[in-house]
Amino acid sequence: MRLRTKLEIVTACAAVPCALELFSANRTFAWLARVPAGGEDVAPSLLAFHVDRVLHRGHWIWRHSCLRRAVVLALLLRRAGHDARVVIGVRRGDAGALEAHAWIACDGAEPFLEPADSINTFQPLGRA
Repeated sequence: MRLRTKLEIVTACAAVPCALELFSANRTFAWLARVPAGGEDVAPSLLAFHVDRVLHRGHWIWRHSCLRRAVVLALLLRRAGHDARVVIGVRRGDAGALEAHAWIACDGAEPFLEPADSINTFQPLGRA
């Protein structure tokens, strides 16, 4: 992996969580949809490894969440030329509380880079 790609990962891990905090989800997802391809063709699992590593180490800046992870990964996968989308789903928990989860749909696979049984009980709200 080239240094440029590593810098893109760190930049995305810093900028995307900020965008999610400062702007509406619709505006952030619209920005994500306009990201052009042109990044290095890196294995998606390697991208996910590095994104998780950076997001977990930045816990003093932001809290790691499935939404932050999904949006950062979708951005980087789109840069690498993949058709990646963020999917947000909801369900009722055991106590009746509403729970949400975000995951990625990429190149026809959903969920992408996580076990399928992790989303079976979630009802997708939409894809961005």
